[in-house]
Amino acid sequence: MYNKVMHIIFVTGNKNKLREAEGILGITLDSFDMNVDEIQESNPILISEHKALQAWNQIKKPLFVLDQSLYINCLNDFPGPLIKWFWKKVTLKKICEIVNSFDDHKIRTETIITYYDGEEMKHFSGEITGIIPTEPRGNKGWAWDPIFIPDGYRETYSEMGPENVLSLRSHKIALEKFRDFLKQNQLYF
Repeated sequence: MYNKVMHIIFVTGNKNKLREAEGILGITLDSFDMNVDEIQESNPILISEHKALQAWNQIKKPLFVLDQSLYINCLNDFPGPLIKWFWKKVTLKKICEIVNSFDDHKIRTETIITYYDGEEMKHFSGEITGIIPTEPRGNKGWAWDPIFIPDGYRETYSEMGPENVLSLRSHKIALEKFRDFLKQNQLYF
């Protein structure tokens, strides 16, 4: 059985991610902004575990990290967890141009949350599928939002209002699973 946790630290420097996580989890979180060595790996679980262990070695308190991957079907699921470097270097416009040379515009985003309390590591994932438009669309949101149209919608994340986007995010699904775990194990309620 788990011991009750008074504070869970979200390892992030992104205030928007912190605000969204607090809203979904229903608790106030402490945050810890640190630069972690992000290993170059195709397995997002290994990347997330590596980040959690690095953070644990610095703060020695229960924590979680969030890592996101983006899988482009026609590129054999590349770039996966390497998305941050890929979209910065290649650009969203070029990603659309590359995908336009294929018939398959399917895309999938996955969020992995890794919780670590010094003894046990737990993973929670969320996934959303969609398509890539022929060119980036919209000017709101984060990172690759202009090239992701969730299944069943016609607008990219970047064209949608924030109230609609959050309900369609893979990190919302992962955070809800994490929240349920915390409740079931009475870690903060």
